[in-house]
Amino acid sequence: MTAALLPARPAAEPGRPQRRRQGRPAVLTEPEQIEQLLADIAAGATVAEATAVAGLSRTPLYRLRRTDARFAAALSRALRAGREARRAAGPGLQVDEHGTEARYTKRHCPCEPCRVAGSRARTRRRASGRGPANPPAAAAA
Repeated sequence: MTAALLPARPAAEPGRPQRRRQGRPAVLTEPEQIEQLLADIAAGATVAEATAVAGLSRTPLYRLRRTDARFAAALSRALRAGREARRAAGPGLQVDEHGTEARYTKRHCPCEPCRVAGSRARTRRRASGRGPANPPAAAAA
Protein backbone atom coordinates (compact mmCIF):
# COMPACT_ATOMS: atom_id res chain seq x y z
CA MET A 1 0.00 0.00 0.00
CA THR A 2 1.46 3.34 -0.95
CA ALA A 3 1.54 6.42 1.24
CA ALA A 4 -0.98 8.16 -1.00
CA LEU A 5 -3.64 5.56 -0.18
CA LEU A 6 -3.19 5.83 3.59
CA PRO A 7 -5.52 8.22 5.38
CA ALA A 8 -3.77 11.38 6.50
CA ARG A 9 -3.38 11.83 10.23
CA PRO A 10 -4.52 15.20 11.47
CA ALA A 11 -1.68 17.27 12.87
CA ALA A 12 -1.88 18.06 16.56
CA GLU A 13 -2.93 21.61 17.24
CA PRO A 14 -0.35 23.76 19.03
CA GLY A 15 -1.05 23.90 22.75
CA ARG A 16 -3.30 20.85 22.63
CA PRO A 17 -1.86 17.55 23.89
CA GLN A 18 -1.75 14.63 21.51
CA ARG A 19 -4.45 12.04 22.12
CA ARG A 20 -3.19 9.00 24.00
CA ARG A 21 -3.29 5.74 22.18
CA GLN A 22 -3.51 2.27 23.63
CA GLY A 23 -0.37 1.35 25.53
CA ARG A 24 1.04 4.87 25.81
CA PRO A 25 1.64 6.00 29.38
CA ALA A 26 0.18 9.27 30.55
CA VAL A 27 2.56 12.17 30.19
CA LEU A 28 3.36 14.63 32.93
CA THR A 29 3.13 17.98 31.17
CA GLU A 30 0.93 20.09 33.44
CA PRO A 31 3.03 22.20 35.84
CA GLU A 32 0.25 22.11 38.46
CA GLN A 33 0.18 18.31 38.39
CA ILE A 34 3.97 18.12 38.70
CA GLU A 35 3.97 20.59 41.62
CA GLN A 36 1.21 18.62 43.37
CA LEU A 37 3.16 15.35 42.96
CA LEU A 38 6.32 16.94 44.37
CA ALA A 39 4.35 18.47 47.27
CA ASP A 40 2.74 15.12 48.12
CA ILE A 41 6.11 13.34 48.03
CA ALA A 42 7.74 16.04 50.17
CA ALA A 43 4.87 15.72 52.68
CA GLY A 44 5.72 12.07 53.25
CA ALA A 45 3.85 10.11 50.58
CA THR A 46 5.77 7.50 48.65
CA VAL A 47 6.13 7.82 44.88
CA ALA A 48 3.61 5.00 44.40
CA GLU A 49 1.07 6.69 46.70
CA ALA A 50 1.49 10.14 45.13
CA THR A 51 1.18 8.89 41.57
CA ALA A 52 -1.84 6.72 42.46
CA VAL A 53 -3.63 9.78 43.87
CA ALA A 54 -2.85 11.62 40.61
CA GLY A 55 -4.23 8.71 38.60
CA LEU A 56 -0.88 7.77 37.06
CA SER A 57 1.56 4.94 37.22
CA ARG A 58 5.11 5.59 38.41
CA THR A 59 6.48 5.31 34.86
CA PRO A 60 5.78 8.91 33.69
CA LEU A 61 7.39 10.32 36.82
CA TYR A 62 10.55 8.26 36.41
CA ARG A 63 10.62 8.99 32.65
CA LEU A 64 10.46 12.72 33.35
CA ARG A 65 13.22 12.33 35.93
CA ARG A 66 15.44 10.72 33.28
CA THR A 67 14.82 13.42 30.69
CA ASP A 68 14.63 16.62 32.77
CA ALA A 69 17.57 17.51 35.02
CA ARG A 70 15.66 20.26 36.88
CA PHE A 71 12.82 17.89 37.67
CA ALA A 72 15.32 15.23 38.76
CA ALA A 73 16.87 17.66 41.24
CA ALA A 74 13.43 18.74 42.52
CA LEU A 75 12.34 15.11 42.90
CA SER A 76 15.51 14.28 44.85
CA ARG A 77 14.81 17.17 47.24
CA ALA A 78 11.17 16.08 47.61
CA LEU A 79 12.16 12.45 48.29
CA ARG A 80 14.65 13.58 50.93
CA ALA A 81 12.04 15.84 52.58
CA GLY A 82 9.46 13.04 52.45
CA ARG A 83 11.85 10.65 54.12
CA GLU A 84 12.41 13.18 56.90
CA ALA A 85 8.64 13.71 57.24
CA ARG A 86 8.06 9.96 57.63
CA ARG A 87 10.81 9.76 60.24
CA ALA A 88 9.23 12.62 62.17
CA ALA A 89 5.77 11.02 61.93
CA GLY A 90 6.75 8.06 64.05
CA PRO A 91 8.25 4.59 63.98
CA GLY A 92 5.28 3.06 62.14
CA LEU A 93 6.14 5.00 58.98
CA GLN A 94 9.91 4.78 59.13
CA VAL A 95 10.81 2.76 56.07
CA ASP A 96 14.51 3.45 55.82
CA GLU A 97 15.47 3.17 59.48
CA HIS A 98 17.05 0.14 61.10
CA GLY A 99 15.02 -1.51 63.80
CA THR A 100 11.71 -1.32 61.94
CA GLU A 101 9.48 -4.06 60.59
CA ALA A 102 9.43 -2.42 57.15
CA ARG A 103 13.22 -2.53 56.91
CA TYR A 104 13.17 -6.23 57.83
CA THR A 105 10.37 -7.27 55.47
CA LYS A 106 10.88 -4.93 52.50
CA ARG A 107 14.65 -4.58 52.45
CA HIS A 108 15.49 -7.98 54.00
CA CYS A 109 17.82 -6.38 56.53
CA PRO A 110 19.47 -9.15 58.58
CA CYS A 111 20.58 -6.99 61.54
CA GLU A 112 19.37 -7.88 65.03
CA PRO A 113 17.19 -4.77 65.66
CA CYS A 114 15.33 -5.31 62.36
CA ARG A 115 14.76 -9.02 63.09
CA VAL A 116 13.43 -8.19 66.56
CA ALA A 117 11.10 -5.51 65.14
CA GLY A 118 9.82 -7.96 62.52
CA SER A 119 9.25 -10.63 65.14
CA ARG A 120 7.38 -8.25 67.46
CA ALA A 121 5.15 -7.01 64.63
CA ARG A 122 4.39 -10.58 63.55
CA THR A 123 3.53 -11.52 67.15
CA ARG A 124 1.17 -8.50 67.41
CA ARG A 125 -0.56 -9.42 64.13
CA ARG A 126 -1.05 -13.03 65.21
CA ALA A 127 -2.39 -11.98 68.60
CA SER A 128 -4.91 -9.63 66.99
CA GLY A 129 -6.13 -12.31 64.60
CA ARG A 130 -4.78 -10.61 61.46
CA GLY A 131 -1.88 -13.01 60.97
CA PRO A 132 -1.76 -16.46 59.45
CA ALA A 133 -3.97 -19.21 60.89
CA ASN A 134 -1.06 -21.52 61.65
CA PRO A 135 0.63 -21.03 65.04
CA PRO A 136 4.33 -20.12 65.34
CA ALA A 137 6.72 -23.07 65.10
CA ALA A 138 7.82 -22.81 68.76
CA ALA A 139 4.22 -22.96 70.01
CA ALA A 140 3.31 -25.94 67.78
CA ALA A 141 6.09 -28.15 69.17
